[in-house]
Amino acid sequence: MQHDELWIGTMLEGKARWVAVRTTDTVEEARKRHGLSPVAAAALGRLMTGTLILASSLKGDESITLRLLGDGPLQGVVSVGNALGEVRGYTREPWVDLPLKPSGKLDVAAAVGTGELAVSRSLQNGEVYTGMVPLVSGEIAEDLVHYLLTSEQIPSAMLLGVLVEKDYHVAGAGGFLLQPLPGATEEDIQVLEGLLGQLKVGISELVAESQGMDELIANLVGRLSYQVLERRSVGFSCTCSKAKLSDSLISLGKQEIESLLTDGTAEMICHFCNERYLFDKEDLEALRESVGN
Repeated sequence: MQHDELWIGTMLEGKARWVAVRTTDTVEEARKRHGLSPVAAAALGRLMTGTLILASSLKGDESITLRLLGDGPLQGVVSVGNALGEVRGYTREPWVDLPLKPSGKLDVAAAVGTGELAVSRSLQNGEVYTGMVPLVSGEIAEDLVHYLLTSEQIPSAMLLGVLVEKDYHVAGAGGFLLQPLPGATEEDIQVLEGLLGQLKVGISELVAESQGMDELIANLVGRLSYQVLERRSVGFSCTCSKAKLSDSLISLGKQEIESLLTDGTAEMICHFCNERYLFDKEDLEALRESVGN
């Protein structure tokens, strides 16, 4: 059985960097947890995959948060990933149903709408840097490429895709990033540009058809030689806990907690993983007392 992986490497004799990632199981986990419609699964899956690609250059406990702040029916998509290959995310409206595009593809751009892409990097020293750019297409890969060029001056080419079957399960999901490195010539850049243009099927189909990462990368780069520098496992992972949500309840104040005590119990749901946490009367009384300390 395959497991989701992210590989980092070089090609063109070290003059280009690439990142390839399989996220089929990761996106399927998100789909099941949130009960996502096909187009919502495609949008969140692409964003989570892109998040893992951008997070691949982070260090230690650094993390990155991507927010699609669009005016489409999804009403926003959020994803958080870190250098360990962990990612989580959600859409504000999980069940959005839109007509397919004339090509028969899911209309992710219409679901996202127009707006902005916000990218926040949390560094090891605790500082957070946020960059924002207008959404150029809502297709997500193009928007991330626009962000990398505009905010970080890094020319890039990126593929992101999610293949959702008629029974709604995710059959293939993944991404591929190409970036020229210092020393790359104009000819090298043309080779990189032509590489993705020659693909006859989308990245999600390639992931679904490939037996492993070696085969996937070979299908992506064709006859060009490449080097693998790092392999890492990736997957859906949330950092929520009852203790963290207790802090959220405490922040509401004693009066609000007392109103919850009237009902006897309270339930809180994590946006990112849809995990439910129940607070009984004893829990709420303990929280109320802690507010007064």
